[in-house]
This record gives sequence, structure tokens and C-alpha cells, in this order.
Amino acid sequence: MALTGSGELKFSQMRDEFGGSGQVKFSDLYRGGSLVRAKAGNNPSTNLAANVPTSGEIQVADFYSQAKGFRHTYSSGATNQDASALFGDDYGVDYPKEIVINSGVELGATSTGQEALQIDSGLSGSMTITNNGTLTGAGGAAGGAGGDAFQADAACTLINNGTIRAGGGGGGAGGTGGTGGTGGQGSQAYSYYGSWTSYTYATSSPFTYANYRTDGAYLYWYWQNSHVGTTSIPTTSTGSNPQYQRQTSASAVQPVGPQYPGGGGYQVVLFAIRRRSLVSGTNYYNGGSGGSGGGGGSGGVGQGYQQSATSGSSGSSGSGGSSGGTNAGSGGTGGTGGAGGAGGSYGQGGSSGSAGNTGATGGNGNHTNGSGGSSGGGGSSGANAGNYIRGLSNVTLTQNGTVQGGTVN
Repeated sequence: MALTGSGELKFSQMRDEFGGSGQVKFSDLYRGGSLVRAKAGNNPSTNLAANVPTSGEIQVADFYSQAKGFRHTYSSGATNQDASALFGDDYGVDYPKEIVINSGVELGATSTGQEALQIDSGLSGSMTITNNGTLTGAGGAAGGAGGDAFQADAACTLINNGTIRAGGGGGGAGGTGGTGGTGGQGSQAYSYYGSWTSYTYATSSPFTYANYRTDGAYLYWYWQNSHVGTTSIPTTSTGSNPQYQRQTSASAVQPVGPQYPGGGGYQVVLFAIRRRSLVSGTNYYNGGSGGSGGGGGSGGVGQGYQQSATSGSSGSSGSGGSSGGTNAGSGGTGGTGGAGGAGGSYGQGGSSGSAGNTGATGGNGNHTNGSGGSSGGGGSSGANAGNYIRGLSNVTLTQNGTVQGGTVN
């Protein structure tokens, strides 16, 4: 506390303010001595005893409104502040130090790896921070944690009459869309004649030939003793399954006799014959492959210093499935990716991303139906907010204002 600004001022009061023991003389109280310190050359703060002479004439009036300590006052905004830079070489000197943030002034962190104000290690002497303004941490990137507002790596007293707010966490990414289902199987029947056998005829059992009697108008067809057709003499084939075909030139002319089927005692003309049969069945064709699921949307950023919280982006559409084979179904379209989660406001975690959508069912084939698409992937969790104080175990806190976020020792 500063000494009185007028009236009676006792040496005992000056001793209580600046230290010392027993009887105190003016010569003990020059600025630059052991009791009233002068600032180091690289100390930009204000010496609260700046009116005290360093030598020469000294009087009681020189000590009016003076105090022991160095003070740095923020009257305009700043970022990423380290207390050690505010007091230069005097930071490590056992002498009281004060930091004051004026009303309407904001100190902010520009990245989550920084704090708006840090009381770094190496401090000697007391440190009192009076916040009448605002300390703001950095907002988290998409999926990233928010930043801290204030960090204490050395013992200090913090009097908060204003606002200390941590950065909000980034939103989680949306899930990937599910793969589209496979198309149903297609089928197609087929039928064709197989290869011909070799031409053959046999004049003994089993008889195999085509013949006609020289007195008749019909051709009789035999295959291994079985009568397989009767046609007019010019015809060169008979039957459908099996199908028979004769050579156009006679293989033999047999004399009159009853020994050949259809001969009836007449002269018989014989032709070698061959046959072929229908080959039939069904071919099956695979359905098309399902399309890939769309990518999940990005999460929004968290609220922080000079940064508003944003909503997450929409997921992308899935790709179309491939075509199937003959009469088979096409693959289903992949599901759309889930939307990213919104970033959190000051001191709040980000929202989780939405799950991706299920892929579409594959198209039906004429043999089987298409299969269902797979489920979309789950969205990522939103990230945590930062802390309004990191290093709470080093802080003696007087809380008169607003805080947003958590704390950690």
C-alpha cells in the first residue's frame, strides 16, 4: 500500500513500507539502495517510488504517495504476454511486482500454445495481478482443444474483477458415409448345338445309317437300332434334339434282301449319318460394386481471442456404384458423410461430429436382390475447452468477476 499523500509521515511508516529494521535514516532510503530499489535498465515497468531521490537532498515530502514495487499497467490490448518481459532483469529480484489490466482492455492468446498472460518461472518477490479487463485464450482449431487464458508457473496473487475466459474447443469431424450395397446377381439362359459326331454307318446291329428303298419315296433314319425319323428322300437332316444329318452321297447300295430295317426285300441305298445335341444351361453375372462413402465434414473452430465459434461443414456425397453384368443390378451409391460438429463457445468443449449415412442398397438383378449398404462411421468427439487458469496451485485467487472454462494445477 502506498504511503500517505500528505500530512504527517513517520519514519516507522516508511520502514514498514520499504523494509529494514531498527532505526531507519534518510540515507537508508535513497532510491537505488537496498530498501528502495532503482529499476534495471531493461525494466519497462513503473517504479512506484520514482519520486524518491537517488542522492543529495531528501525530505519527507519525497515519500508522499510512494510505494515499494514495480508496476506494469495495460491501458491497451496486447497478446501472448510473459511477465518476465515486463520487468526485465528485475523479474528475478526479490522486490514486489504488480500487473494491472485496466477496464476495457483485453489481453489475448493468438494460438493454443500461448496464454494471454503467463507468470513464468524465475520470479523472485511477490507478484500481484489485478484484472479489471479481459484475459482470453485462443479458440481451438477443428478437432483441437481450446487454449488457456492465464498460466502461473510461479506463486502469485490474482484479483479478478473482470473476465478470464478460456478458448472453446473445436468441433469433431463427421463420420465417413457407408459403402453402397452390392448389386444383385443376374442370369441368362443359353442353348446351342454341340459338335457333330463323325459320319458313320453300320450295316450290322446296332444299325446306324439313313436308307431308302429304291421303290419308295421315303428315307428312314436309324441310330444304333433306333428309328429316329422318316423324311422325304431329298431331305439331308431330321430331328431337333438330337439333330441328325446324312451325307449327300450314298455310302453303299445293298442288294435286295430283308436284312436291313426298312428294306422289305428291296434294294436299299445307305447313307452315313452323324448327330449333334443341344447344349443348354444358365450363365450367372455378378452385380456391381457399391460406391465409396463420402468424407465427413470438418468440425468448426472454437470461440477465442478475435475468433468466433463456427459450425461444422457438411459431409461430401458418396460415389455411385459400378454397373453389374448382364441382367445384374448396379451397386448402390455410397452414403453421404456426416456433418462436422460446431466449435464451442468460450470455456466450452466442441460438439461431436455426426455419423455418416448408410450406403444405398444395391439394385436387384433378375436372379438375386441387391444387398444393403453398410452403416456410416461415427463422428469424432468434440475437443475440450482450455482452462481459464493453468497452474492453479500457484495462484491465490480473489474472484470478483467472470470466469469461463476449467482450471488445472
